Amino acid sequence: MSIDIQAPLRSVLLIGVPDAGKSNFVFRLWLMLHAGTGMLSSDGLPADLDYLNGGGSHLLQGEFAPRTSREVHDQTEIPVRNTAAGSDFKGTLVVPDLPGEQILSVYRNRQWSEDWENKIREGCGCLLLIRVDSKELIVQLDWMSAASHFGGPVPDTAPEKDEEGKDKPPTQVVLVDWLQFLRKAFTQKVGGTYRPRIGIVVSAWDLVPEDQKGDGPAKWVEDNLPLLSQYVSANYGDFDFEYFGVSVTEGDFDADPDFKAEYIRRDPRKAGEVVHSLSGEIETTHDVTLPVAWALGLPMTAATGSAIRP
Repeated sequence: MSIDIQAPLRSVLLIGVPDAGKSNFVFRLWLMLHAGTGMLSSDGLPADLDYLNGGGSHLLQGEFAPRTSREVHDQTEIPVRNTAAGSDFKGTLVVPDLPGEQILSVYRNRQWSEDWENKIREGCGCLLLIRVDSKELIVQLDWMSAASHFGGPVPDTAPEKDEEGKDKPPTQVVLVDWLQFLRKAFTQKVGGTYRPRIGIVVSAWDLVPEDQKGDGPAKWVEDNLPLLSQYVSANYGDFDFEYFGVSVTEGDFDADPDFKAEYIRRDPRKAGEVVHSLSGEIETTHDVTLPVAWALGLPMTAATGSAIRP
């Protein structure tokens, strides 16, 4: 008698504070999944096809998609498969019903929904998004450096407020807190030895100053979000971490009209790039499905070779 042991259902959760670039990443990803030109392609049509096609059309017209409304409680699930010949590798990209403001709500209230809890299981990975130059990227003030810089007492700097008049917590504090939530949930649901794959995704990578891009996304996080960087360095035993820099357009429509015209002239379906160090060296690929493929657990050794550009 043989026993059929099924592999765990693989899924990836996308998490991001307000203005993290989650929606535009999903729409660019969908364009590539639908085209089937990356490591992953769509494995059937998702239920919210109109939403994905509508968001993708913004990018094809040289526009960024508008921010997700706080009232939207939508959930996107995209079935994906490996495009390599002979592979039966499959998984699901899950964008939970949590706009960025609700990510903050979970942080403040110390609880999330049962539906969210049920998404934590074996075979589940996560991508945490942070957008370069976002007005919602709240940086924690270094009081010692501030005192030294201003040459006197620490300045009385009031924290930024949200729409409800509450202090906005530093972005890196929220993300570290979420990582602790995730670790506890994975330990309870799967076991303490399970190391989920967590990708730290720096979105709008094209906005990073040119003299810093060569150092890669891990160095950008170290310089701009040191608490998050230190947590990652100290917790590789609990998580399998990787850093990615992602640009869905490779330029800024709003700040550079010439870029927008050039983007439209070229094939907008082929735009987008990912910076990573999966081989040990900083490399760039046009395969925007790469972070999701990695978070799903797809082997990277041979799979990335054809996607890397010189």
